[in-house]
Amino acid sequence: VDTTLLFEALDFVGSMLLRTSQPFDKHAFNQALQKQVDLKWEAYNLQLFASNFYGETDIKFPSVSASLVTDAVMVESWINGKVVQDIFTLLDTNLMEVERKAGDALEAFSKEVRQQKVRLAKIVFDMNMKMFLRDNYVHGDLHGGNLMAADDGSLTVFDAGLTCRLAEDVAQPFGYFLQAMCTGNVDRVVDKLIFFNDAPPNPKMDMEAFKAEMHEIVGRYAVKGTMNSPDGTPINMGEMVGHFMQVMQKYQMRLRGDVAVTVMTMAISESLIRQLDPDFDLVRSSLPYFVRFRSWSATQTDLSNETWDTERSATNGGLPTDKAYEVKKVRQVTTMAGV
Repeated sequence: VDTTLLFEALDFVGSMLLRTSQPFDKHAFNQALQKQVDLKWEAYNLQLFASNFYGETDIKFPSVSASLVTDAVMVESWINGKVVQDIFTLLDTNLMEVERKAGDALEAFSKEVRQQKVRLAKIVFDMNMKMFLRDNYVHGDLHGGNLMAADDGSLTVFDAGLTCRLAEDVAQPFGYFLQAMCTGNVDRVVDKLIFFNDAPPNPKMDMEAFKAEMHEIVGRYAVKGTMNSPDGTPINMGEMVGHFMQVMQKYQMRLRGDVAVTVMTMAISESLIRQLDPDFDLVRSSLPYFVRFRSWSATQTDLSNETWDTERSATNGGLPTDKAYEVKKVRQVTTMAGV
């Protein structure tokens, strides 16, 4: 009821004052939010994620007592560690204390904090890429309060009530949509946004004006045929998508539900990674994952062979290459009655 009233208020303001509409499927979005409070659904998600990441050492999920799960109660295994959000609050407090003491101590402590954040950023990124590209099943609410740095060095993930996955007919086009954003291919970005649009046909829509605005936005963030931003800094995907949504709203377009929730999830994850490591280049780091999990080659991108080779060898993220990772993992989700 609360979300329905909120959307109705937004629709009224948009139609009467701004001449715009909400750029996503509100019903599908609302359904995803309502599932978040269903503990049986969350228990199922935790077990599925644990199965998907079976054998991983850096990423873990708490075990669930299936016999004790109800709509309102869920019992999870105990994890020894600290919530990531609390860790950095504590580190910042300690840093203020160290700052009172001049000399090498401050530099050493700052370096240690930086190393911890960089390592966590890589783990979170690795987890996200596997969820998106390998499993097509993504945790929808990854922030510092839902992650625990366990005493064994792993990162444990909680609060899995909000998840998203793309329909089979959309998963592959969405991958090429992301690639087009990264390489500045405006025509493909426009084509995919039109493909993802499920608003009623609008015969009055000025398609040329829409394309012109999209050209301006993409050019602001990405250089065509590269994986670079105009100023050489990492491409900010979240800001770019935010501007896409504003333009879609202006032209009364609407993202289908699974795409809208996925876009929102990506923005939350990107924000967390950038908070941990502002210099992390998500775009370049994603390339090895597309190669492994989507079998991309140079001919499937907008990059020249030379640029392709350069980008593949210059990523600041990447995938483990040990033999254990290559072994096919047995995935089995515990059957839960009533879930």
